[in-house]
Amino acid sequence: MSSDTTNDDDTDEECTTTESFADHGLDDGSVLISRTYNRIAADGEPTFEPTAAFFDTLEAAFIWAYIGTIDEPGVPPHVEAAIEDARAFTRREFANDPDADLRTDVIPTFYQQVAGFHCAYRD
Repeated sequence: MSSDTTNDDDTDEECTTTESFADHGLDDGSVLISRTYNRIAADGEPTFEPTAAFFDTLEAAFIWAYIGTIDEPGVPPHVEAAIEDARAFTRREFANDPDADLRTDVIPTFYQQVAGFHCAYRD
């Protein structure tokens, strides 16, 4: 996982995708990647499909992974906004790639985008 962000603002140089959620008590965001995958895989071997229904599932899995990982109630508005923007970006990114690997491509890209947008939105 890259530690680059989508944020080009030089005022927030300390925010990386790995540590984006440190202000919420999560020092390593890779936990969210694995928990998101595990939630999607709970009913069997998941596959990626570039459909609205799949992205509903991905978003819900990430939100529940976040809620189950962070020691605060609910999802703050700036995190919700980061998730929505990451969903739109990831959906465009993989729209023409139905063979993308869920575990190694789609979920990590989604997380990197959530974390990058979170870096930009958290202040």
